[in-house]
Amino acid sequence: MIPLLDLTHTLACHGLSLTVLTTPQNQSLLDPLLHKASTEGLSIQPLIIPLPPTEGLPPGCENLAQIPLHLFFLLMQSFKELAHPIEHWFQQQKNSDYGFGPPVCMISDFFLGWTYDTATKLGIPRIVFHPCGAFDAFLHYSLWKYMPGLMESDDDKVHFPELPHPVSFAKHQISSLGQLYKRSDPVSEFIRYSMNLNVKSWGNLINTFNDLEAVYMDHLHRVSGRPVWSVGPLFPPAVFDPKQRRTMIERGKPTTINESVFLQWLDSRGEKSVIYICFGSQACLSNKQVEEMAAGLETTEESFIWVIRDPPSGMPADEYGVLPQGFEERMEGRGLIIRGWAPQLLILSHPSVGGFLSHCGWNSTLESITLGVPLITWPMAADQYYNARLLVEYLKVGVRFCEGATTVPNRDDWRIAVKRLLAREGEEMKRAEELSKAARIAVQEGGTSYRNIEAFVSEIKKLFLQAS
Repeated sequence: MIPLLDLTHTLACHGLSLTVLTTPQNQSLLDPLLHKASTEGLSIQPLIIPLPPTEGLPPGCENLAQIPLHLFFLLMQSFKELAHPIEHWFQQQKNSDYGFGPPVCMISDFFLGWTYDTATKLGIPRIVFHPCGAFDAFLHYSLWKYMPGLMESDDDKVHFPELPHPVSFAKHQISSLGQLYKRSDPVSEFIRYSMNLNVKSWGNLINTFNDLEAVYMDHLHRVSGRPVWSVGPLFPPAVFDPKQRRTMIERGKPTTINESVFLQWLDSRGEKSVIYICFGSQACLSNKQVEEMAAGLETTEESFIWVIRDPPSGMPADEYGVLPQGFEERMEGRGLIIRGWAPQLLILSHPSVGGFLSHCGWNSTLESITLGVPLITWPMAADQYYNARLLVEYLKVGVRFCEGATTVPNRDDWRIAVKRLLAREGEEMKRAEELSKAARIAVQEGGTSYRNIEAFVSEIKKLFLQAS
């Protein structure tokens, strides 16, 4: 949700008035944005609509953090219950002298393709927001266009013929959405219908930048026949200003470590000498995986920051995230363990950080690229295999290490990956620095993403004039 909020702030800074729809349990994520809008004089207002109960989902469930993966489709379908309240609110705005008035367009996440039908019913265009990259966006487009055929073939690989270059993935590497699909299952068929509506939508906003994925942006435009705007990387301005970076300490959630502790520790390290290890907000390593990672870290003798997640409720706490006995004592002075949430942007922006072992979620991927930190890849699920392929084979800013949510890594592979990544003359380090410069230029006035946002805002203002 954070990239969509960053987009909201960016569009408001360009003179648009925006209403942000969310549910009660997700409302707290809006608070920093609303506070910033108030202090900056921006036109952003919340619209809080409760999500009706859905049979099969836990009571009060409103986001992915509250459910196991197999309920993902059901949660996505449940959001369709917001359609009628949205339509009712829209009609209220038409008849009210207060507020912003009825919207002239709808921007929604690509998971919410059904909003195309709602927007059409209301007589306004719907724009797809892709929090992922263009490579990922096109793979999703192609997957659902040819579903279920792609997943039901006898071939153990899934081939994507419409890309500018041949691409195939093993079936276990396909997005979790594709693997959850079941032919003739009503929920699965709704998701397929919803995803295919994205192609019919008025346009696409993608959280990427031209120097990173121009070939995939252009291809998506040609195949879909719809406008495609790269508007990323979508981050707060502080990311691009070293003097303001410490304001990013609580981006997302409050951190569980004292800021001065880890910043002082990072300040004591050499330039590009620290490996940062984090697998996102949901992945949790088993004790066997932790044991092998710990052994690898001891072997390489590199400094590191390791973020370890506590297992979610329902998983045995003694089987996940338990470090080998004496490991923290042996690593004292060389390694820093953070349990829970870590201020990732603040860490990656520090000059002592030279590499990032990541699950390759797009947010983490884009953060690392923007801040010039090459990656060691360990994709586990969702779109992470797509992003890892992009990083290692096409962008050349990643080193392959491990894959799979339950795979136990090899300590020798870790040593090899770290040695390669931290090599000052290594291809990945150089390429990361080049793309970091390109990312900063893209969002500056006159840059490609900046101009794309201006062009998009100009189109929306035309819609406003037509509706007046």
